[in-house]
Amino acid sequence: MTQGMNLEARSQLAELRLPLQKYLAVAALSLRLRLAERAALWGRIVFYFVILMIYSRLWQAVLAGGSGLDHGASGNVWYLAVTEWIILAQPPIYLAIESDVRNGDIAYLLARPMSYVGSKLAEAAADLVLRLIVLGAAGMTFARFFSGQWPSAEGLLLAAMVGAAASVVQLLSLAAIGLSAFWVHECTGIYLIWQKCNFILGGLMLPLSIYPDWLRTLAGWSPFPALLYGAGSLVMAPDPERALHLLLEIAGWGALGVGVVLGLERRGRRILDIHGG
Repeated sequence: MTQGMNLEARSQLAELRLPLQKYLAVAALSLRLRLAERAALWGRIVFYFVILMIYSRLWQAVLAGGSGLDHGASGNVWYLAVTEWIILAQPPIYLAIESDVRNGDIAYLLARPMSYVGSKLAEAAADLVLRLIVLGAAGMTFARFFSGQWPSAEGLLLAAMVGAAASVVQLLSLAAIGLSAFWVHECTGIYLIWQKCNFILGGLMLPLSIYPDWLRTLAGWSPFPALLYGAGSLVMAPDPERALHLLLEIAGWGALGVGVVLGLERRGRRILDIHGG
């Protein structure tokens, strides 16, 4: 009887492992393709360098007479390095999904023996991991060069942990934007709104600590401060307790993001069924 139970447990484990292997295979293929297409990655590295160079020089000039920002010009170079790292690491998954919907490829892609959105997320996740590693190394080098100092090892570690978690939720947001193509067909407008919310409510360029109270309160009702300002502020002011709070908040937004993405995929399937694909 024990042997029968062991065989049943192994069978259930194999059934769970098979879908995971499919998505891992998709991710591995995507990673190989991205490694072969290095021009786009180099372009992001160059853009990263230019952004940090411009803002570091700007802050040095503006703040020469006294700091109006937390941690001065050097500290805010590291802040920007972290927030830009999260944004620049995002692959354009929304464009891939929009293209499938507009070209009609979505009809047969949905018929494959795996989740459409799951396969797209697996592809994008491999790209995201590669970009986080490469841009992370480049960003640390650039930030050290322009700021002239290193943050504490604890600050770097906490910012990296929170930033990596935030990157996953940002990826889910982009997937949801792409799935909106079932209704709007052109996702650029929605993407631009998302981008501007990151810029303003997330504190992409400037920390939320300098915002007026009403705008900080408004931002606090959105996920963007946790997804950008949280990681950026930890690099120069490490706080393990706050980092844990941010990770829990990001996990909550991530769970909501998963629900939204799965719901949009189901609604999209219904649209194709009603209209005949």
